[in-house]
Amino acid sequence: MDVTIWATLDERAAASRGDLVVHWFRTAIDFLFSDGAKAVRESYAVVAESRGGGRDIRLKDVRENWPSLADALRPNPFHACVGFHEPSADEDEWVDDHGQVGSRHRGRGGTHTELSASLQGGDRIADPDFCSRLLDFLAAALDGADPVFARVDHLNVHDTSDLEAALGRTHRRYLAESRTHLRGYSWVTGVPAELAARLGGALGLTATGAFHAVRELRCGGLLLQATETLAGYDDRAMRAVFHTLAPVLPPGIPQDDPARPDLRVVFEDASGI
Repeated sequence: MDVTIWATLDERAAASRGDLVVHWFRTAIDFLFSDGAKAVRESYAVVAESRGGGRDIRLKDVRENWPSLADALRPNPFHACVGFHEPSADEDEWVDDHGQVGSRHRGRGGTHTELSASLQGGDRIADPDFCSRLLDFLAAALDGADPVFARVDHLNVHDTSDLEAALGRTHRRYLAESRTHLRGYSWVTGVPAELAARLGGALGLTATGAFHAVRELRCGGLLLQATETLAGYDDRAMRAVFHTLAPVLPPGIPQDDPARPDLRVVFEDASGI
């Protein structure tokens, strides 16, 4: 799985976080894993109600058992995962997932909810239609939400953005400041309404020429698509995004991280731009 999609929710949304989690999973299943032959792939779901001592719910065939899965997701459980894989004649044989959808609590006491989806892009990362559908998915999946951050990456499987890793910011800090400082930038970057306003809103950001597409979310915030395709998100495009978003990025000079040798960041202090 080389394409990853992340979004973070806090308490500011028109709908309950549980309903938004259900909507994220349903939209991901329909958008990302229901086209043609992909729809017949086997699937499973695991839902953990709490960090420890709670009930674990396990299901097979998430489409057939969607009502039960939706009921398990609606209370906004501690952790949930849906996986898609090829059928195997041997039930004991390990089969790697080629797609996943997930959610989990973040922050002390679950102040935030992290939503995710990952899939195999392969050569499709150079296909404008495939890439446009990724943006369409994110916009649809976040309908009714006011996310504090979102991103679409290639070859970044980590649950933190490259900028967060390069700045060494603590988990607690980047969540607490996520409506004050933008947590990072990627091929697609989700910007909360407060920070979008500081950047000139949709019209102002479109006028910069740094983005192929600027999409407004119904309940607040923007989705910024840097280039037409993921494959086209080169260092020049990344630098243009960095300079445009610098006024709302956290201060500090990014540093190399030995655990993540391929960080896609500009190694400059955004506060000096």
